[in-house]
Amino acid sequence: MLSLFPEILFLSPMAPLLMRLTLAILLALCAWAHVSRTDTSSRLWAIAEVAAAAALFVGAWTQAVSLAVAAGILLGFFFPQTKVFPKSTMVLAIVMAVSLVVTGAGRFALDLPL
Repeated sequence: MLSLFPEILFLSPMAPLLMRLTLAILLALCAWAHVSRTDTSSRLWAIAEVAAAAALFVGAWTQAVSLAVAAGILLGFFFPQTKVFPKSTMVLAIVMAVSLVVTGAGRFALDLPL
């Protein structure tokens, strides 16, 4: 398939990097909102979100963490008390997480390609 701009095809490994960083920032914002709540379950959920955000930020175990994040977001649909962002944002986060499972970590990650 012909590309409209073949000169910029060298940037294609940067797409997973941007998705990884965006998903990490989204999880960190969710964790910040959950830490400010008073119940223990929200704070435990925030610890899991911070751990996932940190792993995605540095690119460690990206595919496993992305799969866990997608499952966690899907699980959050059944518990409305975990809602921080609108459903459309969470669906977009699920799409990003699943695409990270398929594509891998991208550049500047600690993951080794198998």
